[in-house]
Amino acid sequence: MPSVNPANLLGLQYRQEASALPWRGPIWDVHAHINDVESARLFFQAADAFGIERVWSQQPYDQLDALRAEFGERIQFIAVPDYFRRNEPDTFTTNWLKRIEQFAAKGARCCKFWAAPRGRDLTPHLSLDTPIRREGMRLARSLGMMFMTHVGDPDTWFATLYRDANKYGTKPHQYEPLERLLDEFGDVPWIGAHMAGDPEHLDHLQDLLDRHANLYLDCSATKWMVRELSKHPLEFRSFVQRNPGRVLFGSDIVASKADMSFDLFASRYWALRTLLETDHDGPSPIVDPDLKMVDPSMPADSSPRLRGAKLDPASLGMLYHGAAKRLMRF
Repeated sequence: MPSVNPANLLGLQYRQEASALPWRGPIWDVHAHINDVESARLFFQAADAFGIERVWSQQPYDQLDALRAEFGERIQFIAVPDYFRRNEPDTFTTNWLKRIEQFAAKGARCCKFWAAPRGRDLTPHLSLDTPIRREGMRLARSLGMMFMTHVGDPDTWFATLYRDANKYGTKPHQYEPLERLLDEFGDVPWIGAHMAGDPEHLDHLQDLLDRHANLYLDCSATKWMVRELSKHPLEFRSFVQRNPGRVLFGSDIVASKADMSFDLFASRYWALRTLLETDHDGPSPIVDPDLKMVDPSMPADSSPRLRGAKLDPASLGMLYHGAAKRLMRF
């Protein structure tokens, strides 16, 4: 019996599928992780097929020169800590401050402050508003960088992985330090990764956008976005239309030697573009482990229903390209 391809349950020919999607304009992916040149070459084959013109990448610092030499301005760098040294005590403190300056010197114009709840398994310094994180933010601001942050995680994780609220907090608790910092650094644009961690509750996101003019969202983390936004595609369409220029396209694709697969990369772009551009209604081709995690009776290769929002061309143009171009000042 053939093994299941978790990135292509439906046996799609992704290059052919890409040519059938309606959008013909440029697309800028503001949230990816391109870790080395070899995996980048395969990644850009998928990016080319799906019309991805530019990519903002979070990658190891020691790969910057090689990536820039081969791909030029097509890759824009986002400053990140050295996650490969995440168990060393200075990785998120003094070493991180040095890396912000190093990334800025290489042209990075955005700085990532990762504060997912699971970061508390690593170090208390990953809380978003600790003194050392604020110091990093002041430094990044002085260097002309904008901020990206990851705070919330899926509701499915709070129902399972994060059930210990004494350790991880509740999901609403994740937004208290974020809101304080949005005000404290109100002159800096912030991108809330993964729909600010709350695609399940668009009313909450609307409240955040209404009260913080410097907050923007990206729609990265494909499995999560497909699972949750497909539950309310018309509400999502209205949300994007109500907030032109505040929602940006991102994939969260990780391109690394450990997991190089054209189908993996292409499946993320196919699913996101299908969600955004069409009124498709059918199974996602991507296995979503959260489904079985929440309901152990489900098969291990379960995938959610994908219901498209079919955004209008003006909304697509702003989400795919216009918002990023305006925000990044290109």
